[in-house]
Amino acid sequence: MEAQREEFVEIKQSWRKIEYVSKKVGLREGILDGRDTNFQEHFDIGYKEGFQNGYALGKYKGSLLAYSRQHFLGLLTNSLLEKVSRGRCEICRHEELLNEGVSEIIRRQTELSNNDFKELDSTLHNVFTNNLTKELF
Repeated sequence: MEAQREEFVEIKQSWRKIEYVSKKVGLREGILDGRDTNFQEHFDIGYKEGFQNGYALGKYKGSLLAYSRQHFLGLLTNSLLEKVSRGRCEICRHEELLNEGVSEIIRRQTELSNNDFKELDSTLHNVFTNNLTKELF
């Protein structure tokens, strides 16, 4: 009878140990999986925005170059378009943003991009307006 009791206690302890290890491993795997999913989701968002911004910058640059050549003007450009391949990474300029949340980084990057596009719109508008006025008069 005593031997059965000791065996039961030993089985119970083994079961608790197995249960504890399983919970610990499961929690660790769940955290890692959640982290990977979160990273992938935000990477996908950043990649999409980066592609859209790069495409838009390419259109601006192409418009200025084509207009310059079509009207035999000197090379028309804007400082924002000189190093398009390097992009306009807000984190690269302000590494302290890494201490902020993802939403703050996205907000700052979006704000920078919007300001850049406003400046480029203004540049294109001025180029077209000034040259159109010269052509008409």
